[in-house]
Amino acid sequence: MRRKWQQGRVFQKGRKKSDPWLPTESAYVQFWRDVPGQAELERDFVSLGVCRTRTIAERKAAENLEKLGINSIQTFRESTANITFKEQGEIWLQSLANRKRNPLEQTTIDTRRYALDKWMYPFFGERYLADVTNLAMKEFVDHISSLAPATIRDYVNIVKAVVASARDVKGEPLFMRDWDDGFIDVPEVDEQNQPTVDQDEMEMILREAEEPYCTLYALLAGCGPMRAGEALGLDIRSIHEDFRTLEIVQKAKRGELQDHMKTKNADSRHGRVVDLSEPLAAMLREFVGGRTSGLVFCKPDGSQLMQRDTLKHSLHPILKKLRLEQGGLNIFRRFRITKLETAEVPAALQHTWSGHAKSHVSEVYKKLLKQREWRLRWAEKTGTGFTLPGHQQAAAEASNGKPGKLLQFRKVG
Repeated sequence: MRRKWQQGRVFQKGRKKSDPWLPTESAYVQFWRDVPGQAELERDFVSLGVCRTRTIAERKAAENLEKLGINSIQTFRESTANITFKEQGEIWLQSLANRKRNPLEQTTIDTRRYALDKWMYPFFGERYLADVTNLAMKEFVDHISSLAPATIRDYVNIVKAVVASARDVKGEPLFMRDWDDGFIDVPEVDEQNQPTVDQDEMEMILREAEEPYCTLYALLAGCGPMRAGEALGLDIRSIHEDFRTLEIVQKAKRGELQDHMKTKNADSRHGRVVDLSEPLAAMLREFVGGRTSGLVFCKPDGSQLMQRDTLKHSLHPILKKLRLEQGGLNIFRRFRITKLETAEVPAALQHTWSGHAKSHVSEVYKKLLKQREWRLRWAEKTGTGFTLPGHQQAAAEASNGKPGKLLQFRKVG
């Protein structure tokens, strides 16, 4: 049974307590230490240095025991919590999947699982959580030093999250840690590279892209902005009859359609619609043609168009051919967000379109879903930020004094 409090036994080597105190000899304090995973206490001692009197030695002993946390309730709780890092890691992963508040997508959980299995479990092994300290974390960072700085930062944060997730029956943290990133030596992460395109590059990409990719890229860069999964999950029935408003109700993810968005702010139940300018709406209507249901962007058999196939067979080859920086479908979203900002679109409307979190509580009271005409005026005023392929020839003919070709559209539904 652990002692509730101890002051330690002060002594000088080779001498009894009844022997005279020697002011020039070193003093020590002996005490009992709790050891994680062991029921029995372990005897230990530390040097106090040369102390002129026993009283001075006892005072220094009390100070040392305080620093070591020997009489600390927290130390006792940690030492008697016989749970290993791996055991708590599994509990933490399960909590990520089951939590009601901001639940994570399965792909994110799978990424965490990979990191734990590949890096954390082999390193920390069966260590008790009490032993996962700043020193242990520093050793872990040294162990994974060959990885990218951003990856090291993310993995360190996973370890911290696992330790912090251990709670007692009252929900209180079992392991309080004052993490010192300076001591741990977590590498600083430079500003991450986020490829994007400008107007000329956007128009070059559209000239090279075949359908259905051309319309997909134009939609991603010219409206909303939408996320790639939202565009690939767009159902024709979610398009307004005039093709100028899209309701975001689902997203495509690895061959599945999910009715929840990446964030709650992107969910239509929290006020998410996307509006298009007239030229972009015309392009989308032309692309949909006579179809009245199913996914807007799909394979010939109607199945979901996959992101990886889009990158592999269209976008990446185009970027390579044009000698542009390689990036994912997010290059179009970044282009659009920049366009909305430079066009001075009201922040509340930007947040509604993009699915970003509201920046001010007053935005909750701005019922923009009911102000469609106002939103459409802003969509038209902002435009796409680039010339659509179908309008380039018309613009050229008009500049030569020739009438542009009128496109005939079939009504949907």
